[in-house]
Amino acid sequence: MPTPSDPAPCDLDEQLYECLECGARLCSAESPTCCPECEGTLRNLSRPRPE
Repeated sequence: MPTPSDPAPCDLDEQLYECLECGARLCSAESPTCCPECEGTLRNLSRPRPE
């Protein structure tokens, strides 16, 4: 089964989220709580930038 590809690099004000259920990834400036694909739980993959 192929691994879902990452979306294009996120904008500076967006963060990368991954669905724990289906593995879908999306960039969003919002704070989504459920996957638009399967309604599963999203996890924020973005890391804070070092100062």
